[in-house]
Amino acid sequence: MSGNGALKVISGDSHVMEPNDMWEKTIFKKWGDLTPRPVPEYNGKAGNFFYSGAQTLIMGRSDESAKKIGMQAAGWDPAVRLQFQEQAHVAGEMMNATRMLLIMQHPHQGVLRDCASVFNDWLADYCAHDPKRLFGVAMIPMGDVDWAIREVERVVKKGLRVADVPLTAPADGPPYRDKVYDKFWARCQEMQLPVQLHSITGRIPDPLHFHTRDEQETAPGVLLDLLYEAMGEVANEFIFGKILDRFPTLKFILSEFEISWLPTYMWRLDQMQESFAARLPLPKLERRASEYVKTRFWHGMVDDGLADKAIPHIGIDRIIWGSDFPHIRSIGLDAQSRVAKMFEKFPPADRAKLVGGNAVQAYNLAN
Repeated sequence: MSGNGALKVISGDSHVMEPNDMWEKTIFKKWGDLTPRPVPEYNGKAGNFFYSGAQTLIMGRSDESAKKIGMQAAGWDPAVRLQFQEQAHVAGEMMNATRMLLIMQHPHQGVLRDCASVFNDWLADYCAHDPKRLFGVAMIPMGDVDWAIREVERVVKKGLRVADVPLTAPADGPPYRDKVYDKFWARCQEMQLPVQLHSITGRIPDPLHFHTRDEQETAPGVLLDLLYEAMGEVANEFIFGKILDRFPTLKFILSEFEISWLPTYMWRLDQMQESFAARLPLPKLERRASEYVKTRFWHGMVDDGLADKAIPHIGIDRIIWGSDFPHIRSIGLDAQSRVAKMFEKFPPADRAKLVGGNAVQAYNLAN
């Protein structure tokens, strides 16, 4: 697959498209109207909608890329997905959720746990079709830490490779810096299980699914808040909250936030730690704040137009390219030509890391 001069491409961020009725079929009898499911109308308007528990989603937009190449079924049929990989000359993909990403904002933790278990089982079956090319990312709600530990232990046995936790801790619970979560981080570290923070799983709604004019008029600002939601969480909880100091070998991945914001972000972190230290009640860290960004996180990107300028500030070993396939802005059958163009300024050894080698390291795919 990497012959004839082609790069060995492994997408560090691809997606499945879960069957819309998956949760209705499995947990509706238990949870009733709290269950995420298709709904035929919203606010008096007929249409194709999906109730996630936090928003009512406008369906039919997120798989436009797959429709264009006639491979929409690649989202739910692993055999079709492997056909896509062969045609795109992609050696493997990290398989993330689509509907379940937004369900992670569900306010009811019991419903959320059941939704995650249903999804994790379905994804494990999907990836079992070819576990050397389909790598599953489990969804792990954090409202009950003991349950979260049991779930990661369960899904690892089923072949899933990563624990994706919500970007923010539950609204009715303590923040991630609280030591109540430490036994979860400790168990993931012990299992050498990477922890991923993916966009859209925090508390900011997805403005692509706003309905009213008032909502839509706020969409630009909300979308920016959504795309940069990781900034505050990483600083407050993982760096200055000292999670990274307490768990020095635990791997963290920031997925689908792009990377060109990181150089300025690192400068601001150091400014807080050094110039503002007399006025900010910050804990003493074991290293310079920006070093955590460069050494403790891997950073996912799809098509960041300033990537070549940002990468030297972050480090070539910490960047993971992902196609985002089959979502609306994704890279599909043209993966080889797109990544070759995107990273043409880098020497071959660095290109190999960016388009697959770093994903192997971050996600333990060599094991």
